[in-house]
This record gives sequence, structure tokens and C-alpha cells, in this order.
Amino acid sequence: MPGSRVLGVPAAAPETALGYFLTARLACETDPYDVHHDLTAGVTGFVLVDARSTAAYEEECLPGALGLPHADLTDAVLRGLDPGPVYVTYGWGPACNAGSRAAATLAAAGFRVKEMIGGLEYWKRQNHPTTKARR
Repeated sequence: MPGSRVLGVPAAAPETALGYFLTARLACETDPYDVHHDLTAGVTGFVLVDARSTAAYEEECLPGALGLPHADLTDAVLRGLDPGPVYVTYGWGPACNAGSRAAATLAAAGFRVKEMIGGLEYWKRQNHPTTKARR
């Protein structure tokens, strides 16, 4: 429709939209609500990865998160990870790509990954608890 920002590009066919949202997006993303739900319910099978700097991780992180700064994901570090679980990465928030960078590195190394969209910022906006890093 001329002049429309929303309808100027036609909407995808339902089959295409389903493939995008289910197969592409939800297969690669999760959100703070779902992560908090699963942590509270004791769901196993995933590892939270704080992909921010070590200093940021030590200051505040999600309960049970493993501090693995994206810049430090070397071959030696990757070899030390269990290939079984899904790794759920996160950064500070929408303006931080640390979670995306870590997810890409982990996926390239053959690990199953999801990124927690919104990162620590949106985790905190939903009033979920944070903690100091385990040493």
C-alpha cells in the first residue's frame, strides 16, 4: 500500500511466517521470563552463559550463570565445555551484542545455543533476582 510503512512490504505467507518464527527465531532465542520459569521449576539441560566481561559478571549476574566472556571463548575453553546441554547466552541488554557473539562462537564450534533476548537489563526489568558471581 503506497505511503504505508507497515504494509509497504507485503506480509509473508503464513507458511513462511511460521518457518521464520518457529524454526528460525524461537529455535535460536529465549527470553528472561522463560529462563526464570525454567530455573525456578528446576529444569535441567541448559547452561546460562554470561558473555559480558569478567568484571561485569563478577559485579552482577543471573543465578547459576557461567562467566564466559565472548572474547575469551578460545579453542581451549570450548574444548572444556560439555557438548550435551543447550547453552543460553546473554549480554547486558538490547544494545549489547556479547550474547550474540558468544552464541555464534559456540554454534560454530558445534554447540547447541539460544540467546536470551533482552539480556541482564530485561531480566532485571522483570524483577528477577540477580547475584554476585561464584568464585
